Amino acid sequence: MSKADRRTWVFQANPSKYDIYASLAVEAEEWWNCNQHASVIGADDRVLVWISGKEDGIYAVGTVLSNPVPISDSPRGLTYWYDKRAGRMPKHRARVRYDEVLLDRPVLRSLLVCDPQLWDMRIISQPRGTNFAVTTDEWAALEWWLSS
Repeated sequence: MSKADRRTWVFQANPSKYDIYASLAVEAEEWWNCNQHASVIGADDRVLVWISGKEDGIYAVGTVLSNPVPISDSPRGLTYWYDKRAGRMPKHRARVRYDEVLLDRPVLRSLLVCDPQLWDMRIISQPRGTNFAVTTDEWAALEWWLSS
């Protein structure tokens, strides 16, 4: 698969369950839950890290390093879970490397809903879930927002 043909996913974090802000500030890689699409998420796919909440949006861009496997979170990853039982529970998880962290300049949902190419993205129109497929056209529009 060429770089242009890479699959792109939104992986959503809930900051009331996991201290994603602290994690993004210091971690280079993390295991991410793959509650949806675990059978098709794969190594070398692109990931957009979405943080839910009042200022929801894209806070990092990364790369999937491993196919999802059913495991508990890593000992280091467990430190970010508010309920440690949730992190210890074996789930399909994929290792993700953070290529660009955008904590100081996230691409917020409030901007993306103004773009007719993006306002129907699954993370915007149906935000319940953890993993969302991004279409090729959506990725093309998102590239502009990410480079702005």
